Amino acid sequence: MKARHADIGDLSQSWCNDDVVVSSVMETVSFVTPVLEGFFIRSVAQGMRMRQDVALARRCQAFIREESSHSRAHKKFNTVLLGYLGRPPAGLTMVGAMLDAARRRLSVAQQLGLAAALEHLTAVMSKLYVGQQHGLQFASSYAQELFAMHAEEELGHRSVVFDLWQANDPGGRFNRFVIIVLVLLVGSIYVGLAVSWILYRKMDRRLVKTLIALVKFSVKNLGSTLVQLPVSELFSFIRGDFHPERLIDDGK
Repeated sequence: MKARHADIGDLSQSWCNDDVVVSSVMETVSFVTPVLEGFFIRSVAQGMRMRQDVALARRCQAFIREESSHSRAHKKFNTVLLGYLGRPPAGLTMVGAMLDAARRRLSVAQQLGLAAALEHLTAVMSKLYVGQQHGLQFASSYAQELFAMHAEEELGHRSVVFDLWQANDPGGRFNRFVIIVLVLLVGSIYVGLAVSWILYRKMDRRLVKTLIALVKFSVKNLGSTLVQLPVSELFSFIRGDFHPERLIDDGK
């Protein structure tokens, strides 16, 4: 994706669905994307060196190219966001530090397991987004194209990291359970911190306005959010017969 900053538009207010909270959530996702994808790329590159499967290696190379493209597009978008935010949101440093620690202390197989769980979370959220994106309205055509492209490509390569992990001593179901629980826990903390931090700045750093916006959004959307929350799909990661392809093929 090629765009000048002017093409992206003004992102300082409610650019997605004319809703300041939804816009803050989208920005939260965009900021963490390059951090996660850097970890994915390095983990897959390491895992490839330990296997001799030509077909899998080709899929991994295509995966790395797509993730690199995603990172570049989101970094361009994030540069515009930083123009009004001033600095990255709260929680992002925590995520980066944890992934750096994982690279230093975990084996290649363990890093791939973490990457596979993160990719599973991304695929589940991408599936949810693709099903709902037609109901979203964007003030930025760049943002609309960026998030749509990213979701589709995440679904397209959703099984690559998992397959590479399975070829590198993945461990059992308890190992999967621990990984996915940690991913969901840290992810929830990051989203809570970052969304609140971004929203506070969109509300001119006025705490009461920020709290009112959060409460109104929660009251309005809590019921539908609980109904649509893909809990079973997220925890399908721990099933013995789990494979990412089934996320769409079997609708599970």
